[in-house]
Amino acid sequence: MNTSALLTFLGADQVSNTVENRLVYSRDASNLIGDCLAVVWPLHLEQVCALAEWACQEGIDLVPRGAGTGLCGGAAPQSSVVVDFSRLNTIDSLDIEKRSVHVSAGTVLDTLNRNLQHHGLFLPVIPGSHRAASLGGMLATNAAGLHAVRYGNMRQWVEHVTLVDGRGHVHQLTGEKLDDIVGREGVTGFITDAILRLAPTAQRRSLWLHTFASDRELLAECSRWLQDKRLSALEYFNRHAAAQIGWEARPHLMAEWDGGEGTILDEARIAELWKARDDLYPRLAQSGYPVIEDPQIEGDAGLAALLEWLDAEGVPAFGHLGLGIVHPCFRLGDDRLEALYRLTAEHGGRVSGEHGIGMKKKAWVSPTFQEEIRQLKTIYDPKNIFNRGKLC
Repeated sequence: MNTSALLTFLGADQVSNTVENRLVYSRDASNLIGDCLAVVWPLHLEQVCALAEWACQEGIDLVPRGAGTGLCGGAAPQSSVVVDFSRLNTIDSLDIEKRSVHVSAGTVLDTLNRNLQHHGLFLPVIPGSHRAASLGGMLATNAAGLHAVRYGNMRQWVEHVTLVDGRGHVHQLTGEKLDDIVGREGVTGFITDAILRLAPTAQRRSLWLHTFASDRELLAECSRWLQDKRLSALEYFNRHAAAQIGWEARPHLMAEWDGGEGTILDEARIAELWKARDDLYPRLAQSGYPVIEDPQIEGDAGLAALLEWLDAEGVPAFGHLGLGIVHPCFRLGDDRLEALYRLTAEHGGRVSGEHGIGMKKKAWVSPTFQEEIRQLKTIYDPKNIFNRGKLC
């Protein structure tokens, strides 16, 4: 691809079509491989607008990329120019009194929370990829994560988004209009910056960790803990996953409170247990289970059926039981994924609770959802220059 036109509004160090960069940016963490024509690194809003205008004139597809941690191919190009937002990474302003912060899309979550720490504030949406995840990507997938049982997902913590549409026009979105972009995986436009609400950090926290004879017994205990409003996390490990981190091969439930309700109060021990949880998926991937899913089922009956099926099939799984999100992990080429999606649908669940749809799962979304996305594309991206082939 001839990149000379891009150099008229981007610097030489902001554009690349080298074989090495095209290869690196041809995939995200899903390992779905596409065709990257070139990579660009915009530095400010005006350059993002210019990129959209150029793509509209040339008929080129633009794919947004944050940290590349997506697991469903949302950042995998389809004969596209990849737009890497990692250099739009400023924390522009902090309002301590209002508990809000204005950040650029490429800002990494852990970087933000480290900067907020001495103010006694944090953004409480903590996905497993928190060390690398960018805030723009978290908004695009409506990320949930480890503390969603109390704090919910990104939609609940965003007040304002600056969006560049498929004509290069800028929109300032608030209120219900945020639903047009949050969770839409970049198909309706590029998020360049946002104003996010913040929460006060807990003055004291505690953990409770327990094993169970069966998943049904575990779910009964889970229902009891969910009545406690001080609960901040509720993490599940099935027996196959627990064995991977050296724990007893039985179902485990780990609960965290903002307060002293748990039996584990030592901060070092709490940090050790959370590290084990953070390291679980990398360990499973290294052990030959790199394909991670995220079905979501509400209701104990359906959730029990899913957990029992995974246990019987020998599939290691963990997840956020407070939201009914489970992360089963499979080997490459495992033909049981379709059975997983079908079982999820039979119990009224969703094939994705937090990872997104991307290319991987679009065949499993409803016609109603696909039509909703098409209508939004008509409004924001009529020339279809953003993230083609995703969601629908």
